[in-house]
Amino acid sequence: MISRKSVNECIVAGHTIPPNTLLFVNIWSIGRNPKYWENPLEFRPKRFLEPIKTGDDDPITRNFIDVKGQHFEFLPFGSGRRGCPGMVLAMQELLAVVAVMMQCFDFETTKSVDMAERPGLTSPRATDLICRLKLRMDHPLKMLHNPQD
Repeated sequence: MISRKSVNECIVAGHTIPPNTLLFVNIWSIGRNPKYWENPLEFRPKRFLEPIKTGDDDPITRNFIDVKGQHFEFLPFGSGRRGCPGMVLAMQELLAVVAVMMQCFDFETTKSVDMAERPGLTSPRATDLICRLKLRMDHPLKMLHNPQD
């Protein structure tokens, strides 16, 4: 949850919010709201590549959503001046690590994937995802350290 304090009186969805009211934005609930996400409980990463209905003639895809907090249906790093200070580093590192892992390994699950959740700070899975990594090449680390060879 993200907490914020209202500065002025405002109206949100027909409700009057007095000044100096402590508000909590329930990101977990927004991320599972069928108003914003078709079949929100279904694990479907490709949904971020699908067109968004913007009302314009030129729909955009979710992979162009600004994760800095301007599209409030998706707030992985929070929003505003109290958003995650490590967002840029996290996005760069994620891209680099995933790219190297995809280049060097094949991933296999040891059993079916269960997306049920259990209570926790970061929405952990009820059943851990266990993957087996298989090398795609004989010496992936050599390739990473000596790309000219």
